[in-house]
Amino acid sequence: MFFGASADIPLEGNEKILQDEPDVQCRNQPQIFRGMEYPPGTKYDLEYADLDALDISRLDTLEGKQELAAKVSSFVSKNAFFYVKGHGLTGDRIKRQYSIARELFNLPLEEKLHYLANTRAGDFRGYKPRSTGELGARDNDERYNIPKLTPEHGRLRPQLIHDHLEEIKDFSLHIHDQILVPLLQLFAYIPEIDEDYFVSRHRYEAKGLEYLSYMQYLPRTEAEDAAVNNICPRGHADYNALTFLFHQPVSDLQVQTPDGWKYVKSFEDTIIVNVADALEFWSRGYLKSTVHRVIRPPPDQADKPRLSLIYFARPEADIELAPVQSPLLQRLGLQSSTEDVPRGVTAEEWARARIAKDHRFRTGVVQKGEGEIIAGVQEKFYD
Repeated sequence: MFFGASADIPLEGNEKILQDEPDVQCRNQPQIFRGMEYPPGTKYDLEYADLDALDISRLDTLEGKQELAAKVSSFVSKNAFFYVKGHGLTGDRIKRQYSIARELFNLPLEEKLHYLANTRAGDFRGYKPRSTGELGARDNDERYNIPKLTPEHGRLRPQLIHDHLEEIKDFSLHIHDQILVPLLQLFAYIPEIDEDYFVSRHRYEAKGLEYLSYMQYLPRTEAEDAAVNNICPRGHADYNALTFLFHQPVSDLQVQTPDGWKYVKSFEDTIIVNVADALEFWSRGYLKSTVHRVIRPPPDQADKPRLSLIYFARPEADIELAPVQSPLLQRLGLQSSTEDVPRGVTAEEWARARIAKDHRFRTGVVQKGEGEIIAGVQEKFYD
C-alpha cells in the first residue's frame, strides 16, 4: 500500500515500476521507484466535516472569481479548511513525490541525522526525527522539509534528494505559481484590496522559509495512544499563510468546527487547503487560521506508518504581519488588538518563535504551555 510501507521492511510482491503511461513531466526522470496504490479508505462510519471545493481553473474569468469569492465568504466563518480542484497536478506527479518520501524515510537513521533541522533556533529546514522514550507521546512523526530551491537555501542534502532535485523543484514551483498565486489573488479580491497585495509578499525568489514537507507518522500501540487521549499532535493552527495537504486516505486528520471536531475526508483529485496565521493576522481575523489535529486512525488503518505530503506557503521573511487596510474589513468593523496580532513582528520572526516553542515542548525542555509566543500574542490550546 502506498503509505503503508514499513521503514525497515523491504517491499515485495505485486508492486510495479511506475512507468505505465507516465505523466509527461516524469518521462525524463529516473524510474527507480516502485509504483504503489493508495491504501483503501476506512470501513468505519466517521463524521466528516462538510467542506467546500474551489475549482481554481475558474479564476481566469471575472465571473469565476466572483463565484469563488462568494463561496469563500459563505464558509470562512465556519471552516477555513477547503478543497482545491482544477490544480493541474496529475496523480503520477503526486505519487512520485510520495515515492521519494518513502525512499528517504527508508534511509538509516544515522544517515538522516546528518541533515538535522535546527528546530531549537526555529529553523525547520532539513530532517526532524520522531521523539523516543517518554517524549514519544508528544511527537510521533519524522519529517524532511525542503525549502525553496534558491541560493539562500544551498545546503547539504541526502544524495536521494540531489538526484531528484529538479523534479522536486518543478513540483514545488507548480504549487507556488499555479495554485498558491491564484488563491492569494482570490483572498485579496475578497477584502477589496489590490489583487497582487498578498502575491507580492510571497515571491518565490525572495528570502523566506516556505517549504515542501515529507512527513511520516509511525504506528503506536492502543495503550500508547490512549495515554495521550489518542491525539498527536494536539490541536493547533499553522504559522504560515496557506497549507496544502495532498491526498492521504488514512483518516487521522480532524478540523475544529462550530459543531465540534470532525474528520477531514481526502479525495484523490483534490488538495486539502487550510488558512494559517499570516492570513488571519492580515485580515484582522476575517480569514481564520484553521484549528486542526491528528488522532489515532480507525482500527483498520492504525497498524502501519502513514506518509503525508504537505506544502507550507509562508510569507517572505521580512514581511510584517500587520493588518491590511481594507474597505470590507472597515465596513465589518473588524479591529485587531495587540493581543491577537504580533505587531512589529515579521513572518520569519513569528515562524521561528512558534517552531522554537514547539521544540522546547517536544524535547522536554518545558513540560507545559509557556504562554506568550512573541509580541504579546499568547499560545492557544484546543484539546
